[in-house]
This record gives sequence, C-alpha cells and structure tokens, in this order.
Amino acid sequence: MSRYALLLSFLCLGCGEAATTPDGGGDAASEPAWSTPALRGPEAALEDENPDPDVVEVHLRAELIEVDLGDGTTREMLGYNGLFPGPVLQAEVGDEVIVHFENHTWDETTVHWHGLRISDQMDGSPRIQEPVAADGGTFTYRFVVPEAGTFWYHPHVRTNEQLEMGLVGTLVVHDRQDPVFDAERVIALDDILIDPSTDEIAPFLAFHPELVHGRSGNVLLTNGRVSPGPDHEARPGQVERWRIVNTANARTMSLSLTGASMRVVGTDAGRLAEPFETTRLELPVGQRYDLEVRYDGPGLVALQSHVLGRDGAGDIVEMAVPVYVVDVGGDAVEPREIVWPELPAPEPRTIDREVEMSFDAIDDPELGILWRINGEAHRTEPLFTFGRGETVRMTLRNLNGQEHPFHLHGQFFEVVGRPGLYDTVLVGGSATVEIIAHLDNPGRWMAHCHILEHAELGMMSEIVVE
Repeated sequence: MSRYALLLSFLCLGCGEAATTPDGGGDAASEPAWSTPALRGPEAALEDENPDPDVVEVHLRAELIEVDLGDGTTREMLGYNGLFPGPVLQAEVGDEVIVHFENHTWDETTVHWHGLRISDQMDGSPRIQEPVAADGGTFTYRFVVPEAGTFWYHPHVRTNEQLEMGLVGTLVVHDRQDPVFDAERVIALDDILIDPSTDEIAPFLAFHPELVHGRSGNVLLTNGRVSPGPDHEARPGQVERWRIVNTANARTMSLSLTGASMRVVGTDAGRLAEPFETTRLELPVGQRYDLEVRYDGPGLVALQSHVLGRDGAGDIVEMAVPVYVVDVGGDAVEPREIVWPELPAPEPRTIDREVEMSFDAIDDPELGILWRINGEAHRTEPLFTFGRGETVRMTLRNLNGQEHPFHLHGQFFEVVGRPGLYDTVLVGGSATVEIIAHLDNPGRWMAHCHILEHAELGMMSEIVVE
C-alpha cells in the first residue's frame, strides 16, 4: 500500500481535536562570519533583486501550477512562483521589503503577511486594500520588518479555498545577534482533503462536518509533500534550529519529537527570554514555534503529529504519525555551544482596559451555519476602538464545543500563564482564554478565527487602534 493510501485510510476526517543545499552541516569548531542562513526544507527562496543591503526587493507571482504531492499523482493547484508551498522570503530586522506581486489566477486575491507588525495598508486586508484583480492584476507591497521571527504569507480573499489550493509561503526575519546553528530548517505542516472517488481536491464547504469543524484533510503534508517527505541527514552532536509553522485550514497539530532533545526558543513574536523544554507541542492553525534541536546520538529523529484515527478494531485512537524525519549518522561532531544574547527586560505595562469577545454559531434558516463574534457574523463595524499604546485584557469566551484559533492582525499579545508573545491562540471548545494585548501598532486590524471555514462563514471582525 502506498504511503498516500495509508494516510488516506486512517486519518480521521472531521475528528476536530486534535533549500536547496545538501544536508550534513560543517564542523562546529570553525565559526564562520554571519551570513543569511541557507534554510533547509523549502524548495526555493525568493531572490533579492536590490543591491542595497538594507532593502529586500522580490517578485511574487500567484499562478496555476501542476503539483505532485509525492504520491505520484499530478494535480492542478495554485502556487507562488510555480511552487507549492511558495518560496521563502528572507530578510533581516529593519530591512525594507518590497514585493512586486502579480496575480495570474482566475480569482482576485491579496497577500497577508501573517504576524508582521507593519502598516495596515500593506497587511493584505481586503477591507482596506482593493483586492488584486484576476488574470494579471498587480500590487506592490512595501514595508519594514520590525522584529525577527518565523512568519508566513497567504491570501485573505476566499482564504479557505485559495490557501487549500496552494497559495501559502513562509517568511523568516533574521537577527544578526542570534547564535549560529549547524543548520536551520523550515517545516511547514499542512493537510489537504482529497476526494478518493476523483483523486482531486474535494469541493469546498460542501459537507456539514466542514461547516462545523473546519476542513480537516485526509492527507498530511510537510513542505508541500505527503508526510513525512524525504528523509534528511545530520551528524551526531549537531545543533539545529527548526522553524515550524502550521499552515492548515483547520487542523491543530499536536507534536512530539523522538530520537533527539528539543527546547522551545521562540514563539509567534520571535525568541523567548527563557527557552523551555517540553515533550508535546500544541500548534494551532497560524501559530509558529522555533525549536533548538540537539542530535544526541545516531539514529532516526522523527517529528510526530498525534492524530485521531481508527485502529484495526474500528475504535478511534490517537496515533503518532511521522511528519519530518532526520537520519543522524556518520562521524560525530563536538556539540556547538548555543549562547543566546540577553534580551532587555520589557517595560512594565499597566492594563488600561478590559473587553470580552464571545464566539458562537447559529443555524440561520436562509443562510445556513453562521459563525459569530459577540453575536454578529461578518461584522463590518469595528468591535472596539483603542488608543495607540494601550494594554488591553481581552477575555476570549468560546460558547460552543468547536475550538477556535483566534488571530489578531498587526499586534502581539501575552497569553496568561504562558511565556512569550503571540498573534494566535487556541480557544478550546467551551473554554475561556485571557490575553493581554499590546496595542502599539495603529490602524484597522482584522480579528478572526483562523479555522478558515469559520472565518469565511462569519467569524471575522476588526478592531481599530487610533
């Protein structure tokens, strides 16, 4: 049985919960001068066409492409610059980024730079930017990247369809002060829903479970190929940085690592002041984690996604599926010493205001299922208006059993009880989560569920920071 067929047979649809350089690395004893790391994992990086060292200027083209997901079947999908996922955009903190975008698909679209605190005029919100017309429309995005971290880009027009069809890419902003690793890897985790009767991508919003739980695919993907994709190589003793992004439509990824040790060194907003160790990572749609991975000895290292599936007896059980595999072998190297520069202590913040957002759904007799924020679907007026620099306690209250990864554009927030800053947080079924939003970036900012079907069916709103 093929790997694709095996995945198709056991992944539980609608269960709800839940570089181009060769691998191997060099000797840790010689410390090279800093240069932009050659990221491993993605198929290509966007070429900087501007000689100014402080400007990154690239061309990005959305278009129809033919894709083999690694299962031997070629399908018609969408891609950026002929690739799925799209090429990595790399920059350094403080760089001006210029993206000349062309839309050669059949549908209007935008590009949203997920997680970047940039101008709302460049954020890709269709409430502000006129969507780029189909069949040759153009738009130039221009912004300065203020923070280092792992981010990603995707459309914000009919996102549930355009992203599933292939319009997704990663964005890495580097900090020269960060330590040098033996390798840096970008790992984009995704899933896709294939109709087994046609072997094509299944229709959108055609089935009740998709309307309720969001679109859970029946094939797991890693960097655009059926998971775990090809094996990668490393040597015992090496230390790497893994940048993991969840780009699925709805599936929360529950992850663990076998064969190596790891600690979390970064979240949505970049690196942590104090890294921490864990055995299981919960990665909702849209969120990112940076890991420091140490190969303690030879053998296979596997990043695993814990999914719900049926066992031989037909019972629903949790299964650990490898989604990224590294074959560690050869001569061992002296482990590289990783020293993170101390982060300045953040300025203390006083909470200026408290607000609440509630999430629920109704079954409208004419419109069908509508997902709502504070009792309203597809709200066009701002939920709240704040002043620049305000610190706001937001209580996110889920009134239904379905989970919601809440995403706030253009700002970062604390999640009470967790280290680091985020732009996305999972609000579990019938759960309440408190966040402390640092509203330092003025503009109109979308606030929505990142289960893309929920957003498409109404769970979309915005706030204003004056």
